[in-house]
Amino acid sequence: MTDNIIRYDWQNPRQQIEEFSPFSPAEQWHNRQAPQISWLVEHAFIRGTVAILAGDGGLGKSLILQQLMTAAALGVSWLGMGTEKCRSLAVFCEDDPDELHRRQERINAHYGCSMSDLEGVRMESRPGRDSVMMQFRQWGGDGRKTLLFDQLTHAAKQHKASIVILDTVADVFSGNEVDRNQPRTFIRALRKLALGIQGCVVLTQHPSNEGMASGSGRSGSTGWHNSVQ
Repeated sequence: MTDNIIRYDWQNPRQQIEEFSPFSPAEQWHNRQAPQISWLVEHAFIRGTVAILAGDGGLGKSLILQQLMTAAALGVSWLGMGTEKCRSLAVFCEDDPDELHRRQERINAHYGCSMSDLEGVRMESRPGRDSVMMQFRQWGGDGRKTLLFDQLTHAAKQHKASIVILDTVADVFSGNEVDRNQPRTFIRALRKLALGIQGCVVLTQHPSNEGMASGSGRSGSTGWHNSVQ
């Protein structure tokens, strides 16, 4: 992504420097109260941000996010946290349609709802399919969004989704996880999507061996967790 890169004009550098003024004075907030945090899920997910849910495989990350989609569609609490009633969209790269169906029936029984109550929930099952959303050269942070990324963006806007779930990082990101620039470039693109829908993009991530050994649950470089909310 190069949207925010400023190209240096060697022909007229002084004019370019004078025209570039990104700094705003703090006095602009004089007599103005700061806006409240816009929570989609209390103390968990904020509008206009990207979040990561990390944990060992098999612990139920996909399950609790499918629960989140259901809770948000109904406008009820999720894991004891209040949710704003909203629509959601998810790409599940590890679970086949039958598993998603079985899981949804159990979730519905928990919430006392039916499938007809879930018009705001949209899912795509992609196990065994190429789900990469950004490609990179071997080194550097110059990423290129794939057609699937653009299709996801279009679908999220058409559906008016406020929550977008990508399960998992390993499936949708083909770059070098230990290169700080590449994860940050990918997160910036997802942050742009989150701002565009005024919602939250949630990624799931499996920890590395080091992350499991240390108990941090992290994987790859600090570029991942330092770039999300």
